[in-house]
Amino acid sequence: MSHPDLCPDPIFMLGILMRSGTNFLYDLLSLHPDCDVPTPVPEDFLVHCADLLVEYVASVAANWRSHWGVEVNQDILRQCLGKGLISFVTWRVGDDDARTRKRIITRTPSVRNLELFFELFPRAHLLILVRDGRAVVESSVKSFGANYETMMRHWAKAAQTIVRFDQSHRDSNSKYLIVRYEDLYVNMQEELLRIFAFLGLGADAYDFDAAASLPVKGSSELRDRGEDAVHWQPVEKWSGFNPINRWDHWDRALHERFNWIAGPYLAPLGYQEKRYSTNRRWWLVWNHLMDVKWGLRETVRLHVFGNLPDGIKAWLIGRIFADKNSLTQTLRKGYPQ
Repeated sequence: MSHPDLCPDPIFMLGILMRSGTNFLYDLLSLHPDCDVPTPVPEDFLVHCADLLVEYVASVAANWRSHWGVEVNQDILRQCLGKGLISFVTWRVGDDDARTRKRIITRTPSVRNLELFFELFPRAHLLILVRDGRAVVESSVKSFGANYETMMRHWAKAAQTIVRFDQSHRDSNSKYLIVRYEDLYVNMQEELLRIFAFLGLGADAYDFDAAASLPVKGSSELRDRGEDAVHWQPVEKWSGFNPINRWDHWDRALHERFNWIAGPYLAPLGYQEKRYSTNRRWWLVWNHLMDVKWGLRETVRLHVFGNLPDGIKAWLIGRIFADKNSLTQTLRKGYPQ
């Protein structure tokens, strides 16, 4: 097992949510000769659960007495725990001199506890991958049968977390970079060069041709090509593959609901709302009614079915509130445009 202080600073990648492209960026970085990916699990969720470690440190420190003259403060203890987590990520490297000189990549499709990241990993480089919320929502619905409203709210919460983090850290010395999936896909070489410059990685030995021809993994479009389910086995990229505008077919109801829930976070992350100018009052009332429906749904989920197994709970909620693959099953007829 290599000591974390003997390895270069690790590269952490946090995606805004699942379906945000973390596999794609991970595979691109893995092509760099100075990067290594010996992580024991594909997605480690180390930061996702960081609040438990912060609580642990606070609980331990609460037992320290001032008259002991303890010099170790909570910041140092948190950082030592962070080094322990890095040891877990790098344990497969061993004592191989060639591998200990490489940058370890770790990924998680979640930004929960993002604000605690540098308390545990002050030396690490952090890549925050974002993707248009409408594409994330549609891909989740298409891939896993997720609920539109639920995914819109998940994306809004995660986007808010990133925006607030950026606002509080942009003038600091913290080493983080926000990457848009769309920029990475459309302008791959330019965006990779920006990422390499941030990470301190040279670009001369990188195979950009291999990057451009990476196979497709886990795309929601696999179902359209006859696959029974989404999978992560590499598939050669086919003609017409375009993961950018998954939501092109959305009707006004979906756009209005997304704008209502998550619209404020599109512009700060570089995206634009699809806006409508007609019948604004009608849609204002409709969104308020949908909020009431969501509130009832959550009340039933938490307080009526709260003790049931998650699978049964989800099935009952879906039956009662007409959730399956539609935001507005019961109201979709007769919308004004």
